[in-house]
Amino acid sequence: MSTLPTVWILMKGEDHEGGDVLGVFASKETGKAAFLEAARNIPFQLDRAWQDDDGAVNVHGGCDWVSFAPYPVEGDAPHELEAGR
Repeated sequence: MSTLPTVWILMKGEDHEGGDVLGVFASKETGKAAFLEAARNIPFQLDRAWQDDDGAVNVHGGCDWVSFAPYPVEGDAPHELEAGR
């Protein structure tokens, strides 16, 4: 059985308005700077910050939010994309 990799997706948006993908990263560490920059660009004072059980990190200010969360790759990936390759 092959295990496909997990990617980290950075998103921003507004409450009740959906969101936009800012980037997709190979690991949490490689996207850390982009997450911090997106969080700093929220135009309101941050009123919440939290980490989910899966390691996702989130910030919220006013009606804006930024989320950086892991997502497993799905489907039939080429052999080169299997975890550990």
